[in-house]
This record gives sequence, structure tokens and C-alpha cells, in this order.
Amino acid sequence: MGLVVEATRGTLPTGGTPVYIPVTTPQVTPMQTFLRDEAFRGSPVMVYDQVQGVRHDEYDAKFYLFADTFGNFVKAVLGGTDTVTTTGSSSSHNIKLLNSASTGSQPQSYSILDFDGANYFTITGAQADSINLTYGAEAAADATVKFFGNPYTSYTTPPAPFTTLSFPANPEHMIPAWDTTISVGGTTFNYIQTGELKLERKTAPIFTMGSQAPLTNFAGPIEVTGKFTAVVNSSTDVWSTGTNAEALTRSPQAVVITLTDPNDSTSSVQHSISFTMTAAQFHNVKRVRSKEYTEIEVEFTANADATDATTGYSPIQATIVNASSTPY
Repeated sequence: MGLVVEATRGTLPTGGTPVYIPVTTPQVTPMQTFLRDEAFRGSPVMVYDQVQGVRHDEYDAKFYLFADTFGNFVKAVLGGTDTVTTTGSSSSHNIKLLNSASTGSQPQSYSILDFDGANYFTITGAQADSINLTYGAEAAADATVKFFGNPYTSYTTPPAPFTTLSFPANPEHMIPAWDTTISVGGTTFNYIQTGELKLERKTAPIFTMGSQAPLTNFAGPIEVTGKFTAVVNSSTDVWSTGTNAEALTRSPQAVVITLTDPNDSTSSVQHSISFTMTAAQFHNVKRVRSKEYTEIEVEFTANADATDATTGYSPIQATIVNASSTPY
């Protein structure tokens, strides 16, 4: 997947350096609407004609988590400044939610390049809609991303700036999900089997007169939700038992999810991807008894708080550690 920041929203850059991100199952979907002519003409007919209506396009892809490229998607969804702290050969990238009245709190837009072996497709004005992260002890951590963009342009040869592929000399390893630590309220839980985390902006195209394409693809207010599946390994689980059960009472908790690359060899500090939600409320808890042992499933919603925000409020912040000191 080719990804480049747009200097002008909706305009394919002719310069700049694209980022190339390994993805699986990429999909470009033209969302062309047709308007049906159903006016009566004295015949037992439902549809007499169809004319094209407005159109936006969507791009979806699934990918494994790599510490060097994942920050691009976090930046695309959250939109805030990437604050970089470098120590030796490791750099920590802290990204929070953009909160700016002057820009409508809109994250930066991108041009996307997709090549399917026959044609090149560019989607301009692409605005991130969501990142859905899944991780389980027996699998690689992976995620899906969705962008909303303008109608694509197709080519038989790659347009600038997507003329030459460039890959890092020391590429990252994908992160296995077993090397994940999860803390709730400051306590590390070692009995969680699988998890999900969803960052959703509810992006939507805005159409106005004079153009079939959107005026802009608008990122809405963020919502962050997640889910854990855990082993019930004691008689006092924190979510469903006792008078202060966290999923049965108002009990916002700090939740930190850190996925670490155990095979990183570029520094003394292992590369990682971390999400902090300072005020997460657990809910919808249930026990599952379909296996030889009892499991518990619990959902959570990250509430807005000032700690995870640069200004105002935010439900989440992200920290990515890798070998690059260049901000996303």
C-alpha cells in the first residue's frame, strides 16, 4: 500500500516520499450511486432509467503490526502532533487526538496508491475512518484500516510520486500477539487470551452542488471500544464478582495495551506499539462455559479524559517505539 501525505487536500502530490506498508487483502471499492427513474409511464414497469449520482471511494486493507509503519495509521485516525523522544537508537512517538477549532479537528489527508497487477489506482483526499486491532496469544497481531476518499483515477503505469518502491534496509518483524502486556488500573493481567481494540472516526463524504465527488471526506468524533476474552483463574474476577465489579458499577479504569516485538535487534529498547486509555469503563460481561475451562468476555468503552489529550479531551493516546526519529 502506497501512502503519502497531501499538501493540498484532495490533490495527488507530485513530490514527497511515499510510505509503503505491507498489507493483505487490499480492496478498492468505488461507491457509485445510481438514481432510479421510477416515474409512471403507463406500463407495469418499476425502473425506466438509471443515472449516475454522487460517488466516493473506499479503501480497506488488513495488515500485520510492524512498529515502523503502524504509526502512519494511528496518525491518520488521531491526527495529533507526533511528539518524538529519541534515546540512543530508539525513538518514542507519542500521538494524541487533534483538537483544533480552526481545522475542524480534521486529521491530515492522504493519497493512496493501489496496484492489483494490472492497473494502478490512486485515491486522493483519503481520510481515515477506522482502525480495528485484534490480538490473541496464538496468532500474530493484526488490524484492518478503512479510508474514505475521492473517486479513484486508474493508470497503466505508476504516476508520480509512486514511481519507485522503497523499503527499509532493516525492516521490522511483525509482532506476535503473545508478547502483549495488558494492565488494568495499574495491575498487569496475565490471563487474557484475546483482545480487540477499535478506533472509529465515523468518517463520511460531504457532497455539495457542482461536483459528483465529495467536497471533503469528513472525520467525525472519535469513539474507542474494545473487548477482552480471559480465563477465569480465581473465584474473584474483577469484572463480574464482588460488590465493586468493574463491569457492573461505574468504575473507570486505566487500561494500557502494549504489543512488543520480541525479535527487535536494532536497539537495547525493544520496539513496541502501545495504547493508553486512562478512563475506560467495562460493561457487557458474560461467562462462557463452552470449553473445558471457564472464560469471561468483557467489553469496554474508553471515556474522554484530559490526561490522554494535548488540549481538551481524548479517550486514547498511542506510543510507538522504533528506530526512526522522523515524525509521522
